[in-house]
Amino acid sequence: MLDIKYIRENLKLVKELLGRKNIAPDVIDAIIEADQNRRGFLQQYEEFRKKQNEFSERVIKLFGTDKEDALSEMKTVKIKLVEIEAGLKIAEDVFQNWMYKMPNIPFDDTPIGKNEADNVVIREVGDKRSFPFSAKDYIVLGEALDLIDTERAAKVSGARFSYLKHEAPLFEFALVQFVFSRLLNEGWIEKNTKKQKLSVPPKPFIPLVPPVMIRPEVYRAMGRLDPGQEDERYFLPKDNLYLVGSGEHTTGPMHMEEVFDENALPHRHVAFSTCFRREAGAYGKDTRGIIRVHQFDKIELFVFAHPEKSQEEHKLLVGIQEALMQELKIPYRVVSICAGDMGWPDAQQYDIEAWMPGQNQYRETHSASNTTDFQSRRLNMKYKARDGSKNFVHTLNATAFAIGRTLIAILENYQNEDGSVDVPDVLIPYMHGITRIIPRKKLL
Repeated sequence: MLDIKYIRENLKLVKELLGRKNIAPDVIDAIIEADQNRRGFLQQYEEFRKKQNEFSERVIKLFGTDKEDALSEMKTVKIKLVEIEAGLKIAEDVFQNWMYKMPNIPFDDTPIGKNEADNVVIREVGDKRSFPFSAKDYIVLGEALDLIDTERAAKVSGARFSYLKHEAPLFEFALVQFVFSRLLNEGWIEKNTKKQKLSVPPKPFIPLVPPVMIRPEVYRAMGRLDPGQEDERYFLPKDNLYLVGSGEHTTGPMHMEEVFDENALPHRHVAFSTCFRREAGAYGKDTRGIIRVHQFDKIELFVFAHPEKSQEEHKLLVGIQEALMQELKIPYRVVSICAGDMGWPDAQQYDIEAWMPGQNQYRETHSASNTTDFQSRRLNMKYKARDGSKNFVHTLNATAFAIGRTLIAILENYQNEDGSVDVPDVLIPYMHGITRIIPRKKLL
């Protein structure tokens, strides 16, 4: 949620910047009108509340007929106050509903554009491997190595599900252990902060396994049920709960209605979670394989930051993503997402796309977003400054690894001519002695 005071004082600028996110000016005009109506009721309420208090003081001092007259007047004021309260409640609801129709304001340096075609590649990192043979895509490799089974999953659960088998589950938890070993290491984080010349402290991330179900009002406050997102979510009506689409969704609100001490910031988490998405509108895209599935596991980074440091925290998160990819030795590129393509709560978003030689293209594997105080305003998450004032924290989220997509990148980049796949060096300590995956004879 945005600061209505900021909107009032910067109306023209807000219209321009939100126009970049495809929000029509009349939406902001409707918000201003709803705000004026709400403030009008609030002013009346305060006036009549003051009158009620004044009458109460007079009644105490009066006797006889004067007291009866004052009581009658006070009764009239009370009835009017009830009417105003009812009007104020409606006006507040209308105002809040309009406020929820506004996404976060993009930063000035966010690229202007309407869709992914307008995103800007910032840099490409890593040497693409030159294969002396025709590189296979992950579907062919996964089936030959009996790592990915979508056919049996379809029989059991329907389309866009999979079984990960044999070494694939080992890969998954090797990636988890690899990430945890780095992000719980203050020295490793300090190395990355120094490399980027950042002034944020090298505090390690707190490991977390968050809930995978969330209440509707909390989900909405996270900005994940706002316009255009409802169709992506799985809802359990009997329980009045949603299944999360990312570990971010339940990590962010864990400190709702709380106040951090300023010295506790930044407060960082690394969360492992199973995620659920309908992939609405993705029909016809990646219908085979495990790129667009309804259920997947992901390691997510989440930060509660001081507003003055959130942009540096954002740089740190992207730097961590790049460092992890560099250790895996997978070529990638960093992309600045344009305003029209970025997430609803995001003020700035970067994606990392891994090179997939079997598909001969880059595919998105990571995202990192600064949502400023958009979520914290809705969830009432603040910090207490040294001067005693309380201000909203900034929240940021980033992918450490989306397991399925990272597995795809490993299979395609580490394949050999004989159909085997090497294990990246950094994962070998977590692979129970396995250094190469070789084709196996299927029993069924």
